[in-house]
Amino acid sequence: MKQRLSVIMASDVVGYSRLMGIDEKGTLSALKLHRHELWDVKIALYQGHTIKLVGDGMLTEFQTAEEAVLCAIEIQSEMQKRNARGDRRIEFRIGINIGDLIFEDDDVYGDGVNVAARIENVAKPGGIAISASVRDTLGKRLGIRFEDVGEHALKNIERPIRIFNIIVDDGAEGASPEFTATPKPAVQSVGTRLGPEFSPNRTLLYVSKFSNLSGDPDQDYFAAGLTEDVAAGLARFSRLIVVAQQPPSEQQHAESIPHYVLEGSVRRLGNRVRVSANLINVSGERIWAEKYDFDLIDIFHIQDELSRSIPAALSVKIEEAERQRALSKPVTSLKAYDLYLRGRHLHQGSSQEDVRLAREMYLAAIADDPEFPRPYIGLAWIELRKLKWNEIVEIDTALATASALLSKALKLNPIDADTHWALGVVHLWRGEAERAVACYERARELAPSNCDLLAEYCDALGYLGRLDDAVRMGELAVRLNPSRPDWYLWDIAAAKFLSGKYLEALSLLEKMAELGPAYRLLAATYAQLGRLEEARQAARELLKVNPDFSIERYSSRAPYLDKTLMAKYIEGLRLAGLPE
Repeated sequence: MKQRLSVIMASDVVGYSRLMGIDEKGTLSALKLHRHELWDVKIALYQGHTIKLVGDGMLTEFQTAEEAVLCAIEIQSEMQKRNARGDRRIEFRIGINIGDLIFEDDDVYGDGVNVAARIENVAKPGGIAISASVRDTLGKRLGIRFEDVGEHALKNIERPIRIFNIIVDDGAEGASPEFTATPKPAVQSVGTRLGPEFSPNRTLLYVSKFSNLSGDPDQDYFAAGLTEDVAAGLARFSRLIVVAQQPPSEQQHAESIPHYVLEGSVRRLGNRVRVSANLINVSGERIWAEKYDFDLIDIFHIQDELSRSIPAALSVKIEEAERQRALSKPVTSLKAYDLYLRGRHLHQGSSQEDVRLAREMYLAAIADDPEFPRPYIGLAWIELRKLKWNEIVEIDTALATASALLSKALKLNPIDADTHWALGVVHLWRGEAERAVACYERARELAPSNCDLLAEYCDALGYLGRLDDAVRMGELAVRLNPSRPDWYLWDIAAAKFLSGKYLEALSLLEKMAELGPAYRLLAATYAQLGRLEEARQAARELLKVNPDFSIERYSSRAPYLDKTLMAKYIEGLRLAGLPE
């Protein structure tokens, strides 16, 4: 028996028995279509997991209240549109609760399930009802209006439950009269077609169904399952709008909305499986291609590996392509997203002029669209990098500025992994180890294939003394990112250095094309190996990059949990002749 605390969404069809009595086959067909085209897509987008299906009823588990509520809003808004179009009218009730799930004998039980199911019975047709625990968790972050309908004595529930209706209105003709306000979800909608919900501040990616080239129809399930897993993995990257379908063929669409297409195929070759994937831009050019070969031992392991590797590679390639697209246009034509991309490109540089220009681009992006969260994250990273690179700055001020910017970004989008990741850095440098790890882990839940996040987590784990975990995390980032930047190697090398594996650290550092601030670690590494002349040369290179570096400032700031580990580093820096 397993038990865990979860956010539970219960749903069923209004008047299901009556609909079945009128037209059993048509009702079942319509219900199946809605679940496949709408429910499954939205649940995957918001990292939900359907744990039980019973006739017209469904139980779904989510990691956060935000994801459950945003998913429910998008489902009910889309159902309004479908019903208004004259489709076979089906309405759902949805109830959401936070409580315990108990798994035993392939079934699910628990008070949390019972309360969610009873709340769903109270919901209006086409509506969403939530418990007070969900309402309190959400607060005012999502800009949603609630109707307090008071406490209810629910069947077989000993205590009264306070219930709130979510007030939703998609503006669709024929919408139910109880919907009187428009929610403002923190993330943009992803559906099976493009509509008003398309955001110019995110990149559109179509994921075509992977082709089965094995000549064996029995392998169709693997190709279909792989497509779904990869699409779900890609949807975790908040900068992507992922649509699991073929792109429309209209030339007008292709010209008006920049987009990318992921195509793939699966071929079984004896006891081997080959998966091919291609990324195509709006002009029809193939900008990335990769083949993956596996032994046919555990088909589910293959799917799991690919569902991490392909999204990781694509996220990197799409961002590179988008930055180049932004840089190729005159600055006067750019909007918030392109301004952000230009700023991010400049932010990769190490010069103060690049950072200054990046800041200007981020501020211009915010001026163009104050509701776009990513420029706030970029500005926060400018503050955090001052600390990581040991620049002259007041640490408390830098952390407070970064924290305020990230709070704004979090309010605009509570499920953006990059915001939680950056908050992890803030807590790390404040010496709040547990809160830092919690933020990093939350970021990993939201974007498990974000290679930059994994590499940065490697750095944090090194500061916290979890050196084996740090190396594993960093090596995973390198494996998943075919275009990894040099700083990945710096983070792994730091963990190796702190473990006393100086030659392994040196081997990684020597693979870096541009060391920049990493000359600091190179100097300490050479010094601990007794190669003092090379250590002094590395120290001189560091002072060219950061002429204001001082050992005292570094030792007073660096967030090492175990000060004996920092002592190794400081000893190496002194031996290399860096200024106190």
